[in-house]
Amino acid sequence: MPKKFSEQEKQWISKKLFEEGKRCFEAAGLRKTSIEDLTKACGIAQGSFYMFFNSKEELFYHILLEEEALIRNRLLASLNRSELVTKESIHQFLIESFRLLGESPMVRQMYLEGEFAQLVRKLPPELLEHNFSDDADALMPIIHHWQAAGILTHTKPELIVSMIRALVLLTLHKQEIGPGIYSDTISFMLDIVAEGMYAKRDLGGEIIE
Repeated sequence: MPKKFSEQEKQWISKKLFEEGKRCFEAAGLRKTSIEDLTKACGIAQGSFYMFFNSKEELFYHILLEEEALIRNRLLASLNRSELVTKESIHQFLIESFRLLGESPMVRQMYLEGEFAQLVRKLPPELLEHNFSDDADALMPIIHHWQAAGILTHTKPELIVSMIRALVLLTLHKQEIGPGIYSDTISFMLDIVAEGMYAKRDLGGEIIE
């Protein structure tokens, strides 16, 4: 039977599992990290792990949520609301999104190392839906900034969020696209998206085609 812990011990162990989980997942990935790897560093029995998380995938996911929140905050901080919205500023935002995601070891493990499928299989749908809600909430200030400038004015903000997420999910297909041409392909595709968004801007009720 797993040992009972005091509230103070639970807080310390939870914090330690986050720290060790981040270290192990970044170094070895989700598949190669075992429950034993995580609990040994915390000095608890393997059975005690399940007092805190239902699976290693759930721990990975919660660490990933923290990482994505930091990335979203950095993107929002880089947004200059006094700046004119141009094709170049939209393209730069999209490129910066890919760059920050690509630089994160946790995000890279999930998307670029092909561990997304394992995560989706193991996690309850409501957790994944929570992630979509977080993305939508975080991206709303950017989308409202674009729409105030006439960009995709008549498009539901939720649909724009979904489009951005769909673009990001292309990182799952780096091998199929071809590692040697992947970066250029993404940059070119984002340029086309930004150009299309800007070309259809609404200037005082008249949509420019």
